[in-house]
Amino acid sequence: MREKEFQLILEEGEGYKIEFKESLSNIDREFIAFSNASGGRVFLGITDGRKIKGVNITDKLKSQIQDIANKCSGA
Repeated sequence: MREKEFQLILEEGEGYKIEFKESLSNIDREFIAFSNASGGRVFLGITDGRKIKGVNITDKLKSQIQDIANKCSGA
């Protein structure tokens, strides 16, 4: 994603296809909601108030997200 696209998403805020999550807490609900709708994007490390907190992207974090997604799909 390019910086310009990210800034536009941040300015527009959350909506039908965009969700900001500060942490992994309850991210499974967002995955399920998007899968029951027409899809969407979850941005991790951003507060509901659009403040960028950031996250340390590690293999462990990627694995945790994949595990959560797999459980949502019943895999």
